[in-house]
Amino acid sequence: MNPARTNPEKLPLSLDGVRSALLICNGSFPAISQQLDGPAKDAKLLDTVLSDKERCKFSVLALVDKGLLEVRREIAKICASASKNDTLFIYYSGMGIIGQEGSLHLLVYDSERDYPLATALDAEFILSQLRGSKCRSIVLIIDGCFSGAFFANNRGIPDGLYAITSCGATEYCMDTPDGGAFSIALCAGLRDAAADTDGDGLVSIDELYEFVKQKLLADGHEGTPRKWVWNVENPIFMTANPRQVFLSYARKDFSEADRLAQALEMEGLSVWIDRESINSGNWKDRVSDGISHARAVVVLLTSESYVSKPVRKELNFATKNNIPIIPVQLEKTPESQIPKWFTFDYDELHRHVIEEDQYEVDVKKLAAAIRSLRIC
Repeated sequence: MNPARTNPEKLPLSLDGVRSALLICNGSFPAISQQLDGPAKDAKLLDTVLSDKERCKFSVLALVDKGLLEVRREIAKICASASKNDTLFIYYSGMGIIGQEGSLHLLVYDSERDYPLATALDAEFILSQLRGSKCRSIVLIIDGCFSGAFFANNRGIPDGLYAITSCGATEYCMDTPDGGAFSIALCAGLRDAAADTDGDGLVSIDELYEFVKQKLLADGHEGTPRKWVWNVENPIFMTANPRQVFLSYARKDFSEADRLAQALEMEGLSVWIDRESINSGNWKDRVSDGISHARAVVVLLTSESYVSKPVRKELNFATKNNIPIIPVQLEKTPESQIPKWFTFDYDELHRHVIEEDQYEVDVKKLAAAIRSLRIC
């Protein structure tokens, strides 16, 4: 998937205001034999993404394996403190069960399966707190089996609510050692420029929902995400799509380039990498657009890229448009093997070396160098 065009000048205005997130993640249930590995990973993943000051800009409180009283108290507090123009995000990851009355109950640390009404977090409590809140930009996300039953038997839905559940009322969803499949896709949408389908530099909750649904379908996961929207007057934006890093590479080095792109994305950077063939569509338009909106061009220096005409064109275009260029080598290369054209035009640039035995450390150094660049 190719990232969409960004409009960085729009970002600071569109994500202004108080943005508060409450993450409720429960995988440990002492009174129930079944345990889940994913929720704790979900909490860590989402906390990292949502609190990113360059992207989502949320103030995050994560509750991992907490009891019912503490969870209910924090839901009440965050709803009561939110103002009309704030953005409120409430998320649950864990196990859902259907009660005898058909309502959904979300299990927490001290829940008992035989007494869900008394010991589990019920959907009606969450909705009652949201109804009493002044906030009118609310995102509610439930990741758990049968989550589509959340709105069964409700007593009223607050205005300004956009809700997403990981599956339908009778469906299961997948828990993995790395986190819930739905939540992993959700985090990917919050990081991936491809979720910005209209190219305005922002990912709305609607765009995020469509991205997650299509990613789960493409990955072959069971369960279809569902959405519910009640009187949302203004678009709710979940994340900004910061100016991207354009990755220039020779086609034969695709696997190395893709690995580097994913590593930089794990460091919180948005990466533009052209995965299509040079002969697929209008290569010049794709590449020139990607470079023009980049914060930097990272060029992967290899024996293949040194003789690649497209790579040389990309560097020339970046130079003409005053886009910073950061050369990267996957191993130290003798000066005698570096072509004269590169030495003549780019020898003054610092070359970052990413060696296999300390790949993660070197990528972190590269990411820090990229973040230190002034975005203009």
